[in-house]
Amino acid sequence: MKTRISAISGLFALAVIGFSLAGCGKSDSSGHSGAKQDSDSNRSTTALIQPLLDEWQQGDKSTAISRFVQSDWSRRPLFPASSPLSLSEEQFTRLPASDREAKSGEIASQTRVLKELAAAVAQAGIDAVAKQDTAQARKHFTSLKQCGEALNGPGSLAMTKLVGQGIKKRADAELSKMGQ
Repeated sequence: MKTRISAISGLFALAVIGFSLAGCGKSDSSGHSGAKQDSDSNRSTTALIQPLLDEWQQGDKSTAISRFVQSDWSRRPLFPASSPLSLSEEQFTRLPASDREAKSGEIASQTRVLKELAAAVAQAGIDAVAKQDTAQARKHFTSLKQCGEALNGPGSLAMTKLVGQGIKKRADAELSKMGQ
């Protein structure tokens, strides 16, 4: 039974990696914003990314992009405790197989939205380069890089780490084009 669960987990990981890599650089419509909170107490307890994803999904794309760029990526938590993206890989693998399977769809959906938002932030940076606004472009790409690093942090779900690595790689490539 343990071998079968490991095999299923391995297949899921491969599928997730493929999904993650296939979606990098694609732009879509869905997400959420609201990373900035009005009070310091809310700043320490409100998940950083979920409000951005929610805003993106609700169609307020320019606000989601703007708040993404303004976010303090050192702030935690990144995701609310109710999100499967808040789980560590160890926590995820400890879940019963039925729970892992149920959460896998939600993980795929949320990471898709996150990648869509990140792609839009990257495109806004590219657009700023085209307008010769290098300062604005640098803000977009630096924020992407910091987001990627935050997602790839210790204790993150493997899928979250992969998405973070892809986002950071894209940011590094764009910064490199700018001579950074």
